[in-house]
Amino acid sequence: MRLVKAGAFVTAIAFLVTLSGCGVSKDKYNALLNEKVALEEKVNVLTMARDELQKKYDDLLKEKADFATKIETVTNEKAALKGEYDKLLDEKVSLKAAYDKLVGEGVKQVEGALGVTVPVPTPETKE
Repeated sequence: MRLVKAGAFVTAIAFLVTLSGCGVSKDKYNALLNEKVALEEKVNVLTMARDELQKKYDDLLKEKADFATKIETVTNEKAALKGEYDKLLDEKVSLKAAYDKLVGEGVKQVEGALGVTVPVPTPETKE
C-alpha cells in the first residue's frame, strides 16, 4: 500500500510538472533563445572583423620590415657613395696641387728664359 501511495504521489508530481512546464514561460524562453542567436551572430561578425584586422596588421608588419630593409640598403649605398666622393675629392686636391706645382715651375722657366713676368693660368681660364 505504501508503494502504491508513493507511486501515485510521484506520478501526480510528474503530471503537475508536465502541465506547468519547466517553470519558464514559452515567450521568455523564445526571447532568450532569439537573444542567444543574435549574440552568436554578433560574435561571428566580430570574429571576422578581428581576423581582417589581424591580416591588415600582418601586412603592415611585412611592409614595415620591407621599409627597414630599403632604409638599410639606402644607408649603405649612401655611405659607399660618401667614401667614393671623399676619395675623388682627395684625388682632386692632390691633382690641383700637382697642377699648381707644374704651372709654377713652367712659369719660372719661362720667366727665367725670357726675363718677363708671365701671368699664371688657372684651370678655369686656360688659354
